[in-house]
Amino acid sequence: MDEKDVCSFTNKDKDRDTDRRPASARDRAKDEAKMSSKKEIGKEEKKKRLEEERKKKEEKERKKKEEEKQKEEEEQKKKEEEEKRQQEEQAKKLQEEEAKRQREEEAALLKEKEEGHQLHQEAWERHQCRKELRNKNQNAHEGRPEEAFFSRLDSSLKKNTAFVKKLRTLTEQQRDSLSNDFASLNLSKYIGEAVTSVVEAKLKISDVGCAVHLCSLFHQRYAEFAPLLLQAWKKHFEARKEDKAPNVSKLRTDLRFIAELTIVGIFTDKEGLSLIYEQLKNIIGTDRETHTHVSVVISFCKHCGDDVAGLVPRKVKVAAEKFGLGFPPSEIISTEKQQPFQNLLREYFTSLTKHLKKDHRELQNIERQNRRILHSKGELSEDRHKQYEEFATSYQKLLANTQSLADLTG
Repeated sequence: MDEKDVCSFTNKDKDRDTDRRPASARDRAKDEAKMSSKKEIGKEEKKKRLEEERKKKEEKERKKKEEEKQKEEEEQKKKEEEEKRQQEEQAKKLQEEEAKRQREEEAALLKEKEEGHQLHQEAWERHQCRKELRNKNQNAHEGRPEEAFFSRLDSSLKKNTAFVKKLRTLTEQQRDSLSNDFASLNLSKYIGEAVTSVVEAKLKISDVGCAVHLCSLFHQRYAEFAPLLLQAWKKHFEARKEDKAPNVSKLRTDLRFIAELTIVGIFTDKEGLSLIYEQLKNIIGTDRETHTHVSVVISFCKHCGDDVAGLVPRKVKVAAEKFGLGFPPSEIISTEKQQPFQNLLREYFTSLTKHLKKDHRELQNIERQNRRILHSKGELSEDRHKQYEEFATSYQKLLANTQSLADLTG
């Protein structure tokens, strides 16, 4: 090969190399473009992926918030429903309590009204009965039978003495049988014995009405009965003055008995009221400090206080004002004759309230001392505890009696 050919070949190679170099640059450019494109695509995908993740996260958070919100709303709704239910229950309970209270008030008012009307009826019946019996007894001299009447009656010793004996143990349940026996007997020779039996009879308060009824029968038939009965009561009370511990039950029935005998006119007002006042004064005079006979005074006020002392009990005043009831007037014994009894009872009540206040202070002192002992020693002695219990019981009894007397005296 000549030099020309060699040169030509070399030049061709050079040209080929020259042609190949630009091709490699293009490839690199292409590769770089591809790489750049891939990077761009990668970035876009990453960006897209991140965006999707962000959106998913946001969606998740949104759902979570919605769920939380829904849960809160449900809880709030439940809470509101529970509060509403509780309010409804409370309102229902209050309504039921109010309805119950109204029913109780209506029932209490109805009961009070019934008791008021019963009290009103009993007061009028008692007043009318006393008034009629008083009229009969005060006019007994006009209707007493002639001597011929007694000849038709049974005068046998056996039956008359048996009847007189029964008077010592008379009871309200025997009213009819004793009245029938009295109607058939001629007791003219046994009046003194009958009087003694009546005065010495061991009566209960509930038996006094029967005793007064029988005394009225005696008085309306036998003129000497009332004077002998008055004399017997005076002797009986005179003998009692020496009794240092009189029977409280006997005191109670005796005082009511002589009061009823006066109210129904077996004793004149002058004789009877004088006897009642003297006995009441003796009882109260010896009882101003201890008030051991307060039950006697309470019984007197309860059964005879309206007629003898013109007392108007608190429950009578309430019934009259609340239900417009007209109670019978205290007209059997005049107001002027009632005044000394009112003064005597007022003085006794004042002494009773002073006694109550004194005992209340004493009870408080004992309680304070007991608290100190408990604080320092931890316990009370049996004797001290017993002493306190006895004093507290005594105080409660005194309080109840004071309240009762306050209600009766108005």
